[in-house]
This record gives sequence, C-alpha cells and structure tokens, in this order.
Amino acid sequence: MLRRSALLLAVLALLLVGGGVAVARSAPSLETGGPTAVSGTEATSVFTIAGRTIRQIRYADGGTLRYTFGLTNTGHLPLTVRGLADDQPSTRLFTYTGLTGPDGAGDVHLGPGETARLTLALRMGGCESLSARAGAFVTEVVLRTEQAGVFDDEVRVTLPEEVHTGSPREAFCPRSTATSRPPG
Repeated sequence: MLRRSALLLAVLALLLVGGGVAVARSAPSLETGGPTAVSGTEATSVFTIAGRTIRQIRYADGGTLRYTFGLTNTGHLPLTVRGLADDQPSTRLFTYTGLTGPDGAGDVHLGPGETARLTLALRMGGCESLSARAGAFVTEVVLRTEQAGVFDDEVRVTLPEEVHTGSPREAFCPRSTATSRPPG
C-alpha cells in the first residue's frame, strides 16, 4: 500500500511539474495601445480610415523617428522585453534601429497585467529609391522576450497606429538623381 501511494505521488508530481513547464512555455501574450507619441519629425497627424488608425509623419531623410506606445503583458507569467528581434517586417523608408523602455531602459520587465511605455526608433532613409510621394508603412514590430528567466521567444505585435510616411519630392530627397527614382 505504501509503495502504491509513493508511486501515485511520484506520478502526480511529474504531471504537476510537466504541466507547470507547459504553462511556463506558452508564448508570451502582449498587446499594444495608447496613448502614443512621436518625436523626430516636423509634422504628424492621426486619422482613421474604416477600422485603420494611421499616424502620418513628415519624412526627414537621415532622421530618426521615435514612436512611443504602451505595451501590456496580457499573459499569466512575468516577462522581460529584451529589445528588437533581428528580423523585422520589411519597409522601404524606415529601418528599425532600437527599442527602449521608460527612461531609456534597455530591458523592460512586465508582470502579468502590467503596462510599460516603449519607444521604437526608426531611421528614415531611401527616398531616392522610390517615386516621389510613394509611401511606406510600419504596422508591427517583432520583440525579443524572456519568460521565467529561461524561455526566449520572438513575439510579433501590431502597433496601435499604422505609422506612414511618404517619399518627398526631389528637392527634399538629397541623394535623388534623374535616374535613381522609378517613374510615377
């Protein structure tokens, strides 16, 4: 009888530990939201088309746009946002260059239900490769995260606004030439 009880307890302990690992290993659950803020451009405006909220910014060749938004851990475990993943969505006029938390922190710790404000840095460049007034969007970002101090994940989150800029006319695109831009 004692042997059976010990075996039952051992099996139960294995199931509990295995279940705990399965819960801990679930992918992080993150949501973005406002309020949002932008710096690094002379002009910005927000408008809604159907269900899309678009943040239109003025292009500044070689400049860095800083887009600040809220990030909430909607999961059950604490996690740390470690920065940008190596592979980001492609976009023509923006290059993902960095991600910081409040007060410029590199790592951002979020307990379940906690929200922090993150700032995404985007370098503006490449206008000479697009037709004047053609545009580019940034709609999502891929974050490197760590859960429970052990599990590393890359999590794709949709930004609360679609960040958009347009390629300026030739006078405001310093490296453009008569042949560098496609017609249109």
